[in-house]
Amino acid sequence: MSGCMEEGYVNMMRESAQNQISASVESQEYNLVATLRLNPFKDGKGWCVLWGENIQEGICGFGDTPYKAILDFNNAQYRDV
Repeated sequence: MSGCMEEGYVNMMRESAQNQISASVESQEYNLVATLRLNPFKDGKGWCVLWGENIQEGICGFGDTPYKAILDFNNAQYRDV
């Protein structure tokens, strides 16, 4: 294999590995929300994920997209009350 072909192969393998890592991380982000059987819902112009009766008593996350709301919800698990 020529040097150029080897470099192309290495880059392709690196990209494939990165895609697998990204998919795994994204799957883990959805895991908590799926386990709690929560669904992002539209809240004004954004999205919300809520676990509890309301945002004052529960844990919630907000974002411009459902995925960003899930990320914010996951981070909210670690915020000080």
